[in-house]
Amino acid sequence: MAKIDKNKIGKLLNKRTLKYGTNAAIITAAVIVLAIMLNLIIGLLDLKLDLTPNKLFSLSETTIDILNGLDKDVEIIGLFDDGSIASDSEYKQVTDLLSLYAKYPHITVRYVDPDKNPGIINQLDPDDSMDLGKTDFVVRSTVNGSEKKKKLEYYDLFEIKFNEYTFSRETTGSNAEQGFTGAIKYVTSEYTPVVYFTEGHDEYEVDYYFGNLKTYLERNNFLVKKINLLTVEKMPDDAELVIIASPKKDFSYAERDVLDNYFYNGGNAIFMFDYLENDPSFDELNGLLSKYNLAVNYDKVKETDENRHLAQDPYTLVVSVKSNSIIPRAFNTLLTDTRSLSILKNVKDYVTTTPLITTSPTAVGEMVNKSRGDDLTGPLDLAVAVEYKGGQKPSKIIAMGNSTFVSDSAYQVYGDLYFNNINFFLSAVNWMVEIKDDIIVPTKSYDMNRFNVTARQANVMSWILVAVFPLLILGTGLMVYLRRRHL
Repeated sequence: MAKIDKNKIGKLLNKRTLKYGTNAAIITAAVIVLAIMLNLIIGLLDLKLDLTPNKLFSLSETTIDILNGLDKDVEIIGLFDDGSIASDSEYKQVTDLLSLYAKYPHITVRYVDPDKNPGIINQLDPDDSMDLGKTDFVVRSTVNGSEKKKKLEYYDLFEIKFNEYTFSRETTGSNAEQGFTGAIKYVTSEYTPVVYFTEGHDEYEVDYYFGNLKTYLERNNFLVKKINLLTVEKMPDDAELVIIASPKKDFSYAERDVLDNYFYNGGNAIFMFDYLENDPSFDELNGLLSKYNLAVNYDKVKETDENRHLAQDPYTLVVSVKSNSIIPRAFNTLLTDTRSLSILKNVKDYVTTTPLITTSPTAVGEMVNKSRGDDLTGPLDLAVAVEYKGGQKPSKIIAMGNSTFVSDSAYQVYGDLYFNNINFFLSAVNWMVEIKDDIIVPTKSYDMNRFNVTARQANVMSWILVAVFPLLILGTGLMVYLRRRHL
């Protein structure tokens, strides 16, 4: 048996190459173990980071507050097989978002494929009133022993815009969070107030002109209906609010009488007037409003201060809305082609008027028909709130000289300012019917983060990638090799 030479073993163990090699192996092993442990911890804790610019896969504080405050069980049912959804599908983003809802104790999320379970649609909608189909969602809960349900379809979950260059519709953002959170609030609310939009005076059609506003009202637990006052003797008993949205002709005396009785018994209303080129008279409406110390002017407001209107457009006003007991948050917005209102000087103890939007002193109310009188000088009132306590019950009225600021077209023009306008409108509605916690979750757009590179920058980067980096790597390797030769 050969003898072991201890001196040779000692020299081998003392060699720097072995020592450095062992240290490198230990460090490498430690890094691998650390990486494995971190992955296990992240997997066990289900930690995920939402690095999207608009937080597509995170819940807003508004939603979190509502989910934390739930005291009723809510079930969300997706009518499709979630296991068959591609990873790059729009619906995969929705299912990922719903997994965040499902973490809350009162929320249950499940998916049922109608192709595999044909009876599910009839089970959810036995009278076919919801017109359910594949890929729809149903949000449901039980309130006071009765089931409340809300349907969400594709157009409720995504923002769709028309591309004028490709002449096609494109999905540009996600409305999923505002859709599900609004539906949850709706199905768990014990009372759903009704908002009526009037018809019969060439008002704008709510479904087409105020579609976004209608959606926001519904997501804040309002039921939106339409009414022709000529066909009724009085407002329905469930009417919490009536909205007159840009009438193009005057009301009849009978309609005025219906509204007058409605206000006397505690009804609420929002009047939205627009500048009209043909300048119709609103004698009946002005007669009604005069009871509440208001009058609609026959003008078109122009701003002469260049700092208070858009460039080259003195009829698009830049206005500041101050916070008060009605509008809780101050903001700036734009109003285009607006008419003014007058607060009458007939002081009454039971009528309180509060200006909500007022122009600068430099604004002018240009009379559409000069025969009606001289132009009006600023400051001019563009939105006024009224509290009336002269009837059987207190009544609240808001009159505005513009309706387009909450129209669907305003979203395309105003951008983020549109959500200020919606906030303003919903704050006014909530003040009237005394409902809190309005839901405003803006659309989460699919913004692409782009890095623009000039031709010169591209050439420099090419040289760095093709020549500089390889030379640096080669030089570093050569230095390590030469150094190790002498170890």
